[in-house]
Amino acid sequence: MTTGFENNFVFLSELIHLAVLDAATNTRIGRLVDIVAGLREMYPRMNALVIRGTKRRGKLYIPWENVKAITPGGAIVVDSSAGLPFEGVKLHETDILLRETFWDKQVVDISGAKVIRVNDLHLLREDRNMWLIHMDVGVTGLIRRLGWSRWVNFILKWLFSFELKDRFISWKLVQPVTGAIETQSLALKVHHSRLSELLPADLADIIVNIGTDERITILTSLDHATAADTFQKLPPRIQMQISESINHEQLGEIVNEMAIDKVVDLFAQLPSRKVHSFYPHMPVERVAEIHHLLGHSEHAAGSIMTTAFICARHDETSGMLLDRIKQGARKKLFIYYIYVLGDDDSLAGIVTLFQILAAPAGTRMSELMRKRVTRVTVDTNIKEVAEVFYKYDFVAVPVVDDRNRIQGIIPMKAAFGAVFRKIRDESLEAQR
Repeated sequence: MTTGFENNFVFLSELIHLAVLDAATNTRIGRLVDIVAGLREMYPRMNALVIRGTKRRGKLYIPWENVKAITPGGAIVVDSSAGLPFEGVKLHETDILLRETFWDKQVVDISGAKVIRVNDLHLLREDRNMWLIHMDVGVTGLIRRLGWSRWVNFILKWLFSFELKDRFISWKLVQPVTGAIETQSLALKVHHSRLSELLPADLADIIVNIGTDERITILTSLDHATAADTFQKLPPRIQMQISESINHEQLGEIVNEMAIDKVVDLFAQLPSRKVHSFYPHMPVERVAEIHHLLGHSEHAAGSIMTTAFICARHDETSGMLLDRIKQGARKKLFIYYIYVLGDDDSLAGIVTLFQILAAPAGTRMSELMRKRVTRVTVDTNIKEVAEVFYKYDFVAVPVVDDRNRIQGIIPMKAAFGAVFRKIRDESLEAQR
Protein backbone atom coordinates (compact mmCIF):
# COMPACT_ATOMS: atom_id res chain seq x y z
CA MET A 1 0.00 0.00 0.00
CA THR A 2 1.30 3.44 -0.86
CA THR A 3 0.33 6.70 0.76
CA GLY A 4 1.04 10.32 -0.05
CA PHE A 5 0.75 11.64 3.49
CA GLU A 6 3.76 13.66 4.63
CA ASN A 7 4.57 11.37 7.55
CA ASN A 8 3.49 8.07 9.00
CA PHE A 9 0.68 9.60 11.06
CA VAL A 10 -2.88 10.26 9.93
CA PHE A 11 -6.15 11.12 11.67
CA LEU A 12 -9.31 9.12 11.11
CA SER A 13 -11.12 12.35 10.21
CA GLU A 14 -8.70 12.76 7.26
CA LEU A 15 -9.81 9.38 5.89
CA ILE A 16 -13.56 9.34 6.58
CA HIS A 17 -15.57 10.45 3.51
CA LEU A 18 -12.60 10.06 1.15
CA ALA A 19 -13.55 8.80 -2.31
CA VAL A 20 -12.81 5.12 -2.89
CA LEU A 21 -11.57 4.21 -6.38
CA ASP A 22 -11.38 0.86 -8.14
CA ALA A 23 -7.74 0.00 -8.89
CA ALA A 24 -8.58 -1.68 -12.21
CA THR A 25 -10.77 1.03 -13.75
CA ASN A 26 -9.86 4.11 -11.67
CA THR A 27 -13.59 4.78 -11.28
CA ARG A 28 -15.27 5.91 -8.10
CA ILE A 29 -17.12 3.09 -6.32
CA GLY A 30 -18.07 4.88 -3.11
CA ARG A 31 -16.75 6.74 -0.09
CA LEU A 32 -15.23 5.61 3.22
CA VAL A 33 -17.64 5.60 6.17
CA ASP A 34 -15.74 3.53 8.76
CA ILE A 35 -12.72 1.31 9.41
CA VAL A 36 -12.75 -2.10 11.09
CA ALA A 37 -9.93 -2.65 13.63
CA GLY A 38 -8.97 -5.73 15.62
CA LEU A 39 -8.35 -5.74 19.38
CA ARG A 40 -6.19 -8.86 19.46
CA GLU A 41 -2.90 -6.96 19.75
CA MET A 42 -1.56 -4.24 22.05
CA TYR A 43 -2.64 -1.56 19.57
CA PRO A 44 -5.74 -2.09 17.37
CA ARG A 45 -4.73 -2.86 13.78
CA MET A 46 -6.82 -1.86 10.76
CA ASN A 47 -8.47 -4.95 9.26
CA ALA A 48 -10.92 -3.64 6.67
CA LEU A 49 -12.67 -0.65 5.13
CA VAL A 50 -16.40 -0.04 5.22
CA ILE A 51 -17.50 2.04 2.26
CA ARG A 52 -20.87 3.33 1.13
CA GLY A 53 -21.18 2.31 -2.48
CA THR A 54 -22.47 4.43 -5.35
CA LYS A 55 -25.66 3.73 -7.27
CA ARG A 56 -27.48 2.43 -4.17
CA ARG A 57 -25.11 -0.48 -3.77
CA GLY A 58 -25.26 -0.22 0.01
CA LYS A 59 -22.25 -0.67 2.26
CA LEU A 60 -19.26 -2.76 1.16
CA TYR A 61 -16.66 -4.53 3.27
CA ILE A 62 -13.14 -4.50 1.77
CA PRO A 63 -10.34 -6.39 3.59
CA TRP A 64 -7.30 -4.27 4.39
CA GLU A 65 -4.97 -6.33 2.19
CA ASN A 66 -6.98 -5.12 -0.80
CA VAL A 67 -6.19 -1.46 -0.12
CA LYS A 68 -3.65 -0.43 -2.77
CA ALA A 69 -3.04 3.23 -2.03
CA ILE A 70 -4.15 6.26 -0.06
CA THR A 71 -3.43 9.44 -2.00
CA PRO A 72 -3.11 12.99 -0.67
CA GLY A 73 -5.52 14.21 -3.33
CA GLY A 74 -8.33 12.63 -1.39
CA ALA A 75 -8.85 9.09 -2.59
CA ILE A 76 -8.36 5.50 -1.50
CA VAL A 77 -7.55 2.96 -4.21
CA VAL A 78 -8.77 -0.60 -3.64
CA ASP A 79 -9.26 -3.90 -5.40
CA SER A 80 -13.04 -3.76 -5.48
CA SER A 81 -13.35 -7.35 -6.69
CA ALA A 82 -12.70 -8.44 -3.08
CA GLY A 83 -15.57 -6.33 -1.74
CA LEU A 84 -18.45 -8.01 0.10
CA PRO A 85 -21.87 -6.67 1.14
CA PHE A 86 -21.31 -5.37 4.66
CA GLU A 87 -24.69 -6.62 5.89
CA GLY A 88 -23.60 -10.18 5.13
CA VAL A 89 -20.23 -9.96 6.91
CA LYS A 90 -19.98 -11.33 10.43
CA LEU A 91 -17.24 -9.40 12.21
CA HIS A 92 -14.79 -11.31 14.35
CA GLU A 93 -15.64 -11.10 18.06
CA THR A 94 -12.59 -8.90 18.66
CA ASP A 95 -13.30 -6.47 15.78
CA ILE A 96 -14.75 -3.00 16.27
CA LEU A 97 -15.85 -0.17 14.00
CA LEU A 98 -13.58 2.75 14.90
CA ARG A 99 -15.83 5.63 13.97
CA GLU A 100 -18.98 4.10 15.42
CA THR A 101 -17.26 2.91 18.59
CA PHE A 102 -15.26 5.99 19.54
CA TRP A 103 -16.24 9.24 17.82
CA ASP A 104 -18.16 11.41 20.32
CA LYS A 105 -18.19 8.54 22.82
CA GLN A 106 -17.00 8.53 26.41
CA VAL A 107 -13.84 6.72 27.42
CA VAL A 108 -12.03 6.38 30.72
CA ASP A 109 -8.58 7.95 30.94
CA ILE A 110 -6.76 5.48 33.23
CA SER A 111 -3.87 7.85 33.99
CA GLY A 112 -6.17 10.74 34.92
CA ALA A 113 -8.97 8.55 36.32
CA LYS A 114 -11.67 10.52 34.55
CA VAL A 115 -14.24 10.25 31.78
CA ILE A 116 -13.44 12.15 28.58
CA ARG A 117 -14.94 12.50 25.09
CA VAL A 118 -13.18 11.25 21.96
CA ASN A 119 -13.12 13.79 19.13
CA ASP A 120 -10.77 12.00 16.72
CA LEU A 121 -8.41 9.02 16.41
CA HIS A 122 -4.69 9.17 15.66
CA LEU A 123 -3.37 6.38 13.43
CA LEU A 124 0.17 5.21 12.65
CA ARG A 125 1.16 3.68 9.30
CA GLU A 126 3.88 1.04 9.31
CA ASP A 127 4.58 -0.55 5.90
CA ARG A 128 1.24 -2.03 4.81
CA ASN A 129 -0.29 -1.89 8.28
CA MET A 130 -2.05 0.90 10.12
CA TRP A 131 -2.57 1.01 13.88
CA LEU A 132 -4.67 3.04 16.32
CA ILE A 133 -2.27 4.60 18.83
CA HIS A 134 -3.94 7.70 20.33
CA MET A 135 -7.33 9.12 21.17
CA ASP A 136 -7.61 12.82 20.33
CA VAL A 137 -9.59 14.33 23.21
CA GLY A 138 -8.76 17.98 22.53
CA VAL A 139 -10.80 20.69 20.84
CA THR A 140 -8.45 20.44 17.83
CA GLY A 141 -9.92 17.05 17.01
CA LEU A 142 -13.42 18.49 16.79
CA ILE A 143 -12.24 21.48 14.73
CA ARG A 144 -10.41 19.12 12.36
CA ARG A 145 -13.54 17.06 11.80
CA LEU A 146 -15.49 20.21 10.94
CA GLY A 147 -12.82 21.14 8.38
CA TRP A 148 -11.97 24.40 10.13
CA SER A 149 -8.39 23.64 11.25
CA ARG A 150 -6.61 25.85 8.70
CA TRP A 151 -8.81 28.89 9.27
CA VAL A 152 -9.01 28.60 13.07
CA ASN A 153 -5.21 28.22 13.39
CA PHE A 154 -4.65 31.13 11.00
CA ILE A 155 -6.98 33.45 12.95
CA LEU A 156 -5.58 32.45 16.36
CA LYS A 157 -1.98 32.89 15.21
CA TRP A 158 -2.73 36.21 13.48
CA LEU A 159 -4.76 37.76 16.31
CA PHE A 160 -3.24 36.22 19.43
CA SER A 161 0.04 34.56 18.36
CA PHE A 162 -1.47 31.37 19.70
CA GLU A 163 -1.58 27.91 18.19
CA LEU A 164 -3.91 25.12 19.27
CA LYS A 165 -2.14 21.99 20.45
CA ASP A 166 -3.32 18.43 20.04
CA ARG A 167 -4.32 16.64 23.21
CA PHE A 168 -3.75 12.91 22.96
CA ILE A 169 -4.40 9.99 25.28
CA SER A 170 -2.44 6.83 24.52
CA TRP A 171 -4.54 3.79 23.61
CA LYS A 172 -2.83 1.95 26.47
CA LEU A 173 -4.35 4.41 28.95
CA VAL A 174 -7.90 4.30 27.60
CA GLN A 175 -10.90 2.19 28.59
CA PRO A 176 -13.96 2.15 26.28
CA VAL A 177 -17.16 2.79 28.22
CA THR A 178 -19.52 2.29 25.30
CA GLY A 179 -18.80 0.00 22.40
CA ALA A 180 -20.12 -0.68 18.93
CA ILE A 181 -23.32 -2.56 18.13
CA GLU A 182 -22.86 -6.32 18.57
CA THR A 183 -19.29 -6.04 19.86
CA GLN A 184 -20.15 -3.80 22.81
CA SER A 185 -19.96 -6.48 25.47
CA LEU A 186 -16.73 -7.81 24.05
CA ALA A 187 -15.05 -4.42 23.91
CA LEU A 188 -15.95 -3.90 27.55
CA LYS A 189 -14.77 -7.39 28.52
CA VAL A 190 -11.44 -6.96 26.77
CA HIS A 191 -10.58 -3.58 28.25
CA HIS A 192 -12.20 -3.37 31.67
CA SER A 193 -9.59 -5.65 33.22
CA ARG A 194 -7.35 -2.59 33.42
CA LEU A 195 -9.87 -0.68 35.53
CA SER A 196 -8.75 -2.77 38.50
CA GLU A 197 -5.50 -0.77 38.42
CA LEU A 198 -7.40 2.26 39.74
CA LEU A 199 -8.19 2.98 43.37
CA PRO A 200 -11.87 2.51 44.32
CA ALA A 201 -12.20 6.26 45.00
CA ASP A 202 -11.02 7.01 41.44
CA LEU A 203 -13.34 4.37 40.02
CA ALA A 204 -16.23 5.95 41.91
CA ASP A 205 -15.43 9.35 40.39
CA ILE A 206 -15.52 7.77 36.93
CA ILE A 207 -18.78 5.92 37.52
CA VAL A 208 -20.52 9.10 38.69
CA ASN A 209 -19.91 10.68 35.26
CA ILE A 210 -21.36 7.92 33.06
CA GLY A 211 -24.78 6.38 32.43
CA THR A 212 -26.48 3.72 34.53
CA ASP A 213 -25.92 0.91 32.03
CA GLU A 214 -22.21 1.69 31.81
CA ARG A 215 -22.02 1.93 35.62
CA ILE A 216 -23.41 -1.57 35.97
CA THR A 217 -21.12 -2.92 33.23
CA ILE A 218 -18.01 -1.54 34.95
CA LEU A 219 -19.03 -2.69 38.44
CA THR A 220 -19.83 -6.22 37.30
CA SER A 221 -16.53 -6.46 35.38
CA LEU A 222 -14.54 -5.90 38.59
CA ASP A 223 -13.77 -8.53 41.20
CA HIS A 224 -16.37 -8.53 43.98
CA ALA A 225 -14.10 -6.93 46.61
CA THR A 226 -13.09 -4.02 44.35
CA ALA A 227 -16.68 -3.56 43.19
CA ALA A 228 -17.84 -3.40 46.82
CA ASP A 229 -15.18 -0.84 47.79
CA THR A 230 -16.11 1.25 44.76
CA PHE A 231 -19.87 0.99 45.34
CA GLN A 232 -19.47 2.13 48.96
CA LYS A 233 -17.81 5.36 47.80
CA LEU A 234 -20.60 6.32 45.40
CA PRO A 235 -23.12 9.01 46.40
CA PRO A 236 -26.37 7.54 47.82
CA ARG A 237 -28.32 8.78 44.79
CA ILE A 238 -26.08 6.79 42.41
CA GLN A 239 -26.17 3.73 44.68
CA MET A 240 -29.98 3.83 44.56
CA GLN A 241 -30.06 4.10 40.76
CA ILE A 242 -27.72 1.14 40.35
CA SER A 243 -29.60 -0.94 42.95
CA GLU A 244 -32.87 -0.39 41.12
CA SER A 245 -31.39 -1.51 37.79
CA ILE A 246 -28.83 -4.20 38.53
CA ASN A 247 -29.46 -7.95 38.55
CA HIS A 248 -30.36 -9.15 42.08
CA GLU A 249 -27.68 -11.82 42.10
CA GLN A 250 -24.99 -9.38 40.92
CA LEU A 251 -25.81 -6.84 43.61
CA GLY A 252 -25.96 -9.61 46.21
CA GLU A 253 -22.38 -10.58 45.33
CA ILE A 254 -21.24 -6.98 45.73
CA VAL A 255 -23.21 -6.43 48.95
CA ASN A 256 -21.67 -9.56 50.50
CA GLU A 257 -18.27 -7.84 50.34
CA MET A 258 -19.43 -4.49 51.72
CA ALA A 259 -19.08 -3.32 55.30
CA ILE A 260 -22.27 -4.21 57.14
CA ASP A 261 -23.02 -0.59 58.15
CA LYS A 262 -22.83 0.47 54.49
CA VAL A 263 -25.23 -2.31 53.54
CA VAL A 264 -27.67 -1.19 56.22
CA ASP A 265 -27.43 2.43 55.00
CA LEU A 266 -28.24 1.27 51.47
CA PHE A 267 -31.09 -1.07 52.39
CA ALA A 268 -32.66 1.55 54.65
CA GLN A 269 -33.22 3.72 51.56
CA LEU A 270 -34.59 0.97 49.29
CA PRO A 271 -38.21 -0.25 49.21
CA SER A 272 -38.68 -3.34 51.40
CA ARG A 273 -39.82 -5.34 48.34
CA LYS A 274 -36.49 -4.61 46.63
CA VAL A 275 -34.48 -5.41 49.76
CA HIS A 276 -36.14 -8.80 50.19
CA SER A 277 -35.35 -9.70 46.58
CA PHE A 278 -31.62 -9.57 47.41
CA TYR A 279 -31.80 -11.82 50.48
CA PRO A 280 -31.82 -15.19 48.61
CA HIS A 281 -28.40 -14.29 47.18
CA MET A 282 -26.84 -13.58 50.58
CA PRO A 283 -25.70 -15.81 53.48
CA VAL A 284 -28.43 -16.46 56.06
CA GLU A 285 -26.37 -15.13 58.96
CA ARG A 286 -25.67 -11.86 57.09
CA VAL A 287 -29.37 -11.41 56.35
CA ALA A 288 -30.16 -11.89 60.06
CA GLU A 289 -27.51 -9.32 60.96
CA ILE A 290 -28.94 -6.80 58.51
CA HIS A 291 -32.45 -7.38 59.84
CA HIS A 292 -31.21 -6.71 63.37
CA LEU A 293 -29.44 -3.48 62.43
CA LEU A 294 -32.33 -2.21 60.31
CA GLY A 295 -34.52 -2.47 63.39
CA HIS A 296 -32.78 0.50 65.03
CA SER A 297 -34.00 4.06 64.67
CA GLU A 298 -32.23 6.01 61.92
CA HIS A 299 -31.37 8.65 64.52
CA ALA A 300 -29.76 6.20 66.97
CA ALA A 301 -26.24 4.82 67.27
CA GLY A 302 -27.46 1.33 66.41
CA SER A 303 -28.31 2.42 62.87
CA ILE A 304 -24.74 3.39 61.98
CA MET A 305 -22.71 0.77 63.85
CA THR A 306 -20.83 -2.09 62.22
CA THR A 307 -20.29 -5.60 63.55
CA ALA A 308 -16.92 -5.97 61.79
CA PHE A 309 -14.78 -5.80 64.96
CA ILE A 310 -12.76 -8.16 67.17
CA CYS A 311 -13.50 -9.24 70.73
CA ALA A 312 -11.22 -11.18 73.08
CA ARG A 313 -11.82 -13.06 76.32
CA HIS A 314 -10.13 -11.53 79.36
CA ASP A 315 -8.03 -14.69 79.87
CA GLU A 316 -6.92 -14.94 76.21
CA THR A 317 -3.21 -14.33 75.56
CA SER A 318 -1.76 -11.89 73.05
CA GLY A 319 -0.21 -14.80 71.12
CA MET A 320 -3.55 -16.58 70.82
CA LEU A 321 -5.26 -13.39 69.71
CA LEU A 322 -2.65 -12.63 67.05
CA ASP A 323 -3.09 -16.12 65.60
CA ARG A 324 -6.83 -15.53 65.46
CA ILE A 325 -6.35 -12.18 63.73
CA LYS A 326 -4.09 -13.79 61.12
CA GLN A 327 -6.64 -16.52 60.43
CA GLY A 328 -9.29 -13.90 59.74
CA ALA A 329 -6.99 -11.61 57.75
CA ARG A 330 -9.17 -11.85 54.63
CA LYS A 331 -12.15 -10.46 56.51
CA LYS A 332 -12.53 -6.70 56.63
CA LEU A 333 -12.42 -6.24 60.38
CA PHE A 334 -11.65 -3.16 62.43
CA ILE A 335 -8.57 -4.23 64.41
CA TYR A 336 -7.16 -0.96 65.78
CA TYR A 337 -9.03 -1.61 69.03
CA ILE A 338 -9.78 -5.06 70.51
CA TYR A 339 -12.66 -5.18 72.96
CA VAL A 340 -12.20 -7.44 75.99
CA LEU A 341 -15.15 -9.40 77.40
CA GLY A 342 -15.68 -10.62 80.93
CA ASP A 343 -17.11 -13.99 82.05
CA ASP A 344 -20.68 -12.68 81.59
CA ASP A 345 -19.88 -11.41 78.06
CA SER A 346 -20.10 -7.80 79.18
CA LEU A 347 -17.58 -5.22 77.96
CA ALA A 348 -14.74 -5.34 80.49
CA GLY A 349 -11.95 -3.38 78.82
CA ILE A 350 -10.15 -2.31 75.67
CA VAL A 351 -6.70 -3.05 74.18
CA THR A 352 -4.98 -1.51 71.17
CA LEU A 353 -3.36 -3.58 68.45
CA PHE A 354 -0.04 -1.88 69.22
CA GLN A 355 -0.18 -3.12 72.81
CA ILE A 356 -0.77 -6.68 71.64
CA LEU A 357 2.09 -6.58 69.14
CA ALA A 358 4.47 -5.19 71.77
CA ALA A 359 3.51 -7.61 74.56
CA PRO A 360 5.06 -11.08 75.13
CA ALA A 361 3.00 -13.88 73.56
CA GLY A 362 1.83 -15.24 76.94
CA THR A 363 0.44 -11.92 78.24
CA ARG A 364 -3.28 -12.12 79.09
CA MET A 365 -5.75 -9.48 77.96
CA SER A 366 -6.71 -8.76 81.56
CA GLU A 367 -3.11 -7.60 82.15
CA LEU A 368 -3.06 -5.30 79.11
CA MET A 369 -6.58 -3.90 78.96
CA ARG A 370 -7.73 -0.50 80.06
CA LYS A 371 -10.86 -1.04 82.17
CA ARG A 372 -12.33 2.43 81.78
CA VAL A 373 -14.04 2.30 78.37
CA THR A 374 -16.03 5.16 76.87
CA ARG A 375 -19.10 3.67 75.20
CA VAL A 376 -22.52 4.56 73.83
CA THR A 377 -25.75 2.57 73.80
CA VAL A 378 -27.68 1.43 70.74
CA ASP A 379 -30.27 4.13 71.45
CA THR A 380 -27.81 7.04 71.82
CA ASN A 381 -28.59 9.85 69.39
CA ILE A 382 -26.03 10.09 66.59
CA LYS A 383 -25.36 13.74 67.46
CA GLU A 384 -24.28 12.66 70.93
CA VAL A 385 -22.08 9.98 69.36
CA ALA A 386 -20.35 12.67 67.27
CA GLU A 387 -19.77 14.72 70.43
CA VAL A 388 -17.98 11.72 72.00
CA PHE A 389 -15.62 11.57 69.03
CA TYR A 390 -15.06 15.31 69.15
CA LYS A 391 -14.28 15.23 72.88
CA TYR A 392 -12.02 12.17 73.03
CA ASP A 393 -10.59 11.99 69.50
CA PHE A 394 -11.23 8.23 69.28
CA VAL A 395 -10.93 6.22 66.06
CA ALA A 396 -13.98 4.14 67.02
CA VAL A 397 -16.49 3.86 69.86
CA PRO A 398 -18.15 0.63 71.08
CA VAL A 399 -21.94 0.34 71.18
CA VAL A 400 -23.51 -1.68 74.01
CA ASP A 401 -27.01 -2.79 75.03
CA ASP A 402 -28.67 -2.27 78.41
CA ARG A 403 -26.70 -5.24 79.83
CA ASN A 404 -23.33 -3.78 78.75
CA ARG A 405 -22.87 -6.41 76.01
CA ILE A 406 -21.13 -5.05 72.95
CA GLN A 407 -23.38 -4.93 69.89
CA GLY A 408 -21.08 -3.20 67.44
CA ILE A 409 -18.70 -0.29 66.96
CA ILE A 410 -18.99 3.06 65.23
CA PRO A 411 -15.95 4.27 63.27
CA MET A 412 -15.36 8.02 63.41
CA LYS A 413 -16.03 8.47 59.68
CA ALA A 414 -19.45 6.81 59.98
CA ALA A 415 -20.43 9.01 62.92
CA PHE A 416 -19.53 12.33 61.31
CA GLY A 417 -20.98 11.23 57.97
CA ALA A 418 -24.31 10.42 59.63
CA VAL A 419 -24.36 13.73 61.50
CA PHE A 420 -23.59 15.64 58.31
CA ARG A 421 -26.48 13.94 56.50
CA LYS A 422 -28.80 14.62 59.43
CA ILE A 423 -27.88 18.34 59.58
CA ARG A 424 -28.24 18.62 55.78
CA ASP A 425 -31.68 16.96 55.86
CA GLU A 426 -32.84 19.20 58.69
CA SER A 427 -31.60 22.26 56.82
CA LEU A 428 -33.47 21.25 53.65
CA GLU A 429 -36.61 20.58 55.67
CA ALA A 430 -36.39 24.03 57.26
CA GLN A 431 -36.13 25.67 53.84
CA ARG A 432 -39.41 24.11 52.62
